Amino acid sequence: MASTPVAGSGIGAAAGDDSDDDCHRYVVGTSPDASTRSISSDAVAVHRTLSFGSAGGATVCTCTDDVAAKYETRSDVRYVVPDYRRHAIGPAAVSSGRASTALEPGPGDDQVVPWGIERLGVDSLPSKTDSSRESTIAVLDTGIDPDHESLEVDDGASFVDCEDGCDDDWEDDGTHGTHIAGTAAAADNDVGVVGVTPDAELCAVKVLDGDGGGRDSEIAAAIEWCADEGLEILTLSLGGPEPGPILEDAIEYAYENGTLVFAAAGNAGPDEGTVDYPAAYDTCIAVGATDSRDEIADFSARGAGLELVAPGVDVVSTTPGDDYETMDGTSMAVPHVAGLAARLLEAGVPHAENTGDPDDPGGVRGILRKTAEDLGVDETEQGYGLVDAASAAEAIEAVATEGATAVRASRATLTGAVRSLEDDGTADGFFEWRPADGDDWSETDSQAVEEDETFEATVEDLEAETEYEFRAVVESDSGNETGEAAAFTTGADSLAVETDDASPVDHGSLHCVGSLEGVADADAVEAGFQRRAADGDDDSWTDTERSERAGIGEFEEELSGLEPETVYEVRAVVVDDDETATGDAVSVETEPEPGVPELEAFEVSDNSSQNSVGASVQWTVTDRDGDLSEITSELRYADDEEVLHSATSELEGGEESGTHTLRNTDRIEGAGEEYEIAIRATDHEDNAVDASEEVMLDERSPAPSIDSFEVEATDFLGTPAADVEWEVSDEGGELWDLELELRLADDEEVLDDASSMARGEEDAGDHRLTGTDDGAGREHEVTITVTDYFEQTTTETKRVTLDV
Repeated sequence: MASTPVAGSGIGAAAGDDSDDDCHRYVVGTSPDASTRSISSDAVAVHRTLSFGSAGGATVCTCTDDVAAKYETRSDVRYVVPDYRRHAIGPAAVSSGRASTALEPGPGDDQVVPWGIERLGVDSLPSKTDSSRESTIAVLDTGIDPDHESLEVDDGASFVDCEDGCDDDWEDDGTHGTHIAGTAAAADNDVGVVGVTPDAELCAVKVLDGDGGGRDSEIAAAIEWCADEGLEILTLSLGGPEPGPILEDAIEYAYENGTLVFAAAGNAGPDEGTVDYPAAYDTCIAVGATDSRDEIADFSARGAGLELVAPGVDVVSTTPGDDYETMDGTSMAVPHVAGLAARLLEAGVPHAENTGDPDDPGGVRGILRKTAEDLGVDETEQGYGLVDAASAAEAIEAVATEGATAVRASRATLTGAVRSLEDDGTADGFFEWRPADGDDWSETDSQAVEEDETFEATVEDLEAETEYEFRAVVESDSGNETGEAAAFTTGADSLAVETDDASPVDHGSLHCVGSLEGVADADAVEAGFQRRAADGDDDSWTDTERSERAGIGEFEEELSGLEPETVYEVRAVVVDDDETATGDAVSVETEPEPGVPELEAFEVSDNSSQNSVGASVQWTVTDRDGDLSEITSELRYADDEEVLHSATSELEGGEESGTHTLRNTDRIEGAGEEYEIAIRATDHEDNAVDASEEVMLDERSPAPSIDSFEVEATDFLGTPAADVEWEVSDEGGELWDLELELRLADDEEVLDDASSMARGEEDAGDHRLTGTDDGAGREHEVTITVTDYFEQTTTETKRVTLDV
């Protein structure tokens, strides 16, 4: 039955959803203080829960449309939308019909520099030095070929299944992700192609399956993971027309935590007039495509959200299997810009200096915007323009004011960094500082500095709880360079601390944030947290492990080993010798204990047939969260690791039952052997339950029996013969063959034989065996041999004198 959409919500219209009836997969965006317990109980299944810091979180679940509509009315729910599927953007069709002019190398061929790399002018950027920052580009796509001759993949993670027998779960079972990776960071190793940033490390983050599709929740979970891992450059050459608020949450979370996300604007061309999502979001850098004539590609999407353009036509890059292909699309433009951003990060430029100002972000994003080349077309076609590495290199500040450390009531340590000295090998560095409301600058003593070097100086005799500003200065033969001013506020002149926040991480841990407001005259203090159960009998506080702090500022810690669904009081604490200061206590409750799959039934029975050894595995599995994912049964010989046969079932909800049939087709070898039957059930959070049982399967019955064997001498047309009557049986009911042989006594030569395909539990018959004329009057032997399916035999011989 088709569901009825809820007005204005999109509920009931889950595009690409594979659920039945009125159950669909939804994303429920929650406020920071929301409880997800009722969502877990109302939903048919909860697939994952994400946290985006101060913005709140999101729960991904399968539920009825009525339940989804109920969620939408809650005050602690920010949005309820379908869990849309996004797809890889490209390759695009180039409408001009021009033949590709790109040179595609073969495996092991001499290295080719793609035209887009040359057009960017990346050679003008400073080379990476030993003191440069490490940069990693995370490619969120179909994966990356880990063995490609031109790629060096540091590591990876997968948020979708690899469908084509991948050795690594993040391996590319398509082509798209490997192509993106090559443009961004193909190694400068004299073969194949070279990327924009050949010394950058690649992280393969698989969010699209081999067909190029993936859900919003899977992509958002990957972005969250990248931000938490400290990855600073992400590429998203994927998208779709529907807004995805969980993607907006994830990208904002990443941006605020030091990560730049670059996304393809889309290949809809000028007719649609809109940029795809997630590229259209303010915190995402939307990239369009140009051709070798610096013209906007016909397929490149236009719209107000477009930020930059880069080469995206005739782009030759890596594809799986040490191959190379030429592709077109805004997907191909994205890694050009991401690679350039990585080069700027390596030079010490921050990702953005003001993430809250979309018009003037500063940092790498600001440089890319300010130095882009205006192509003389409307902003909706080019954004800020075509990225320009040479101009970006010139915009790198010679000196940067980085920040203040070890700040206390009367002193602080100022830090700066030298990014470029042009032709000057060394220079003098110092700081200018003053109260924020002052007019005249004071100077620190100068010191010798070199390129790609940080330097610092400590200023004394400051006023407590006062704001100061300062800036780094480098003086060389070429002149003076001054960095942007930064600010800091001195601390209190007494020991002081505040408890800023405490939030649940899971059922057994809390994340706590404190702020050290003053350290008095101590050279260093120890800061940490104290906690106690809010409704416990013990009023005493338990101290966590404290860390040494040299100045004021924020600190955080994760408290673990706690009880689920328990309210705790938490407060920050600072200790200096015998003096202790604490902040106000805050209350926070740990989350419910997650549901772990449980095997309610696991029964193995022998269902071998005449063709194979077999086991029937009946199972019932439950999960308190309703988050079941799959269950797998495996058959192997006991004490052997090789899996002979396996069966897997996908699961949904909180309880499922079923039967797996496992087979060993080599029955002759495998009957009567000891086997291990193993079963493993998992949920969507990779919690698992395992069980196994050793059983003997297809136990062999004894060898068949010869119940009657009678031989009588006779003749056949004057030739000596023997008439044989027989009855045979098999306890296992698997008679297979019977043979009779006639020979002279004590002679191996067979004079005559007969056979019968005995079958089943018992059989009987008679045969005549004929001798030779010269055997008349001589003693003969008649042998009967009966065989079962397992080639077990029983033999009997009788002697008889044949005459005519």
